[in-house]
Amino acid sequence: MQPVRQPDLPPVLLNAIALWADATTNADSARRADLLRDKQTALVGDGDNGSAAGFFTLVNKAPQHVTPLDVKNWQAYLEQMGLSPASVYARISRLSSFYKWLMDEPRFRQRIPINPVDLARPKAPKAYQSEKSRALSDNDARTLLHYVRSLCSQDNLSAVRDYALLRFYFATGKRRSEIIELTWRDIALTDEGLVLHTQEKGGLYRATEVLDIGVRNALIAYLIASERWDDLEAEALLEPGDPLWLRHDRAAKGQQAVTSHGFVKMLKKYAQEAGLGDIHLHQTRHTVARMVGEDSGDLHAVQTVLGHQHLSTTRVYLERISVKRDRHSQAIARRLDVDE
Repeated sequence: MQPVRQPDLPPVLLNAIALWADATTNADSARRADLLRDKQTALVGDGDNGSAAGFFTLVNKAPQHVTPLDVKNWQAYLEQMGLSPASVYARISRLSSFYKWLMDEPRFRQRIPINPVDLARPKAPKAYQSEKSRALSDNDARTLLHYVRSLCSQDNLSAVRDYALLRFYFATGKRRSEIIELTWRDIALTDEGLVLHTQEKGGLYRATEVLDIGVRNALIAYLIASERWDDLEAEALLEPGDPLWLRHDRAAKGQQAVTSHGFVKMLKKYAQEAGLGDIHLHQTRHTVARMVGEDSGDLHAVQTVLGHQHLSTTRVYLERISVKRDRHSQAIARRLDVDE
């Protein structure tokens, strides 16, 4: 793995950051390349193209000379750059993780006596308060799906794939990695739909039935378009460990799995073209939670769909994304005898 190169930072620091990123990133994650890049960028990104500069690029100090005030100044800089509270907190947490790693390494321990983030860490933002936690309206979700479907053709395999992916996300409410990392062994087709076998947050495995036949049909349409389905035998031409979702860009080599970063990039493009503005993939999960909550009125039903271990998490989730229905304003207007 190559560190993010910055000409004015010492190689020993760049190498240490590369080693930290490698040691603290799950080797089996399908998003490993994205996570490694994000971790290194947070610490040594050059700030080109209007992006926020990494911590050590900005402070231009060796790790042992960094103070809590440097961390607070970086926080202020990130906020001025327009990063959300959650993004600022995540970047500062990565800096803290780097210092913890340094202090656990015998070769660095004596030179790094304290973690400067400990005295400067901002308060964690409240969960589900960012823009990405907003649920899409039914109309926006419908517009997105219809637009991507309109792009599907034999000449646009990416759109066929992405339409199937969106059907999976909207049908299940699952997290980003739980769908994008699916392999063929995780899928069981049935006459009524399909069953997903996924590893969820916390390491738990769960089988999820999907009775929306449109999800099954979208998947088969994608497998046919990507020449991985035998029409005569009505079966997939995949090995159990083969990735379900492939790259179809010109730079793809063989049957290379699409990354969540690649899919999200396409999703944002579709949303802009469909007139929806900027959206986040996680909003599909919030949209499912909203719909299930509105249709069932049952908090436990939402908890089951989202796979939350604690009902309190689901309650906070719904409080943020649900639209409070007006049951009183018309009665109040009548009592006050005011015009419509």
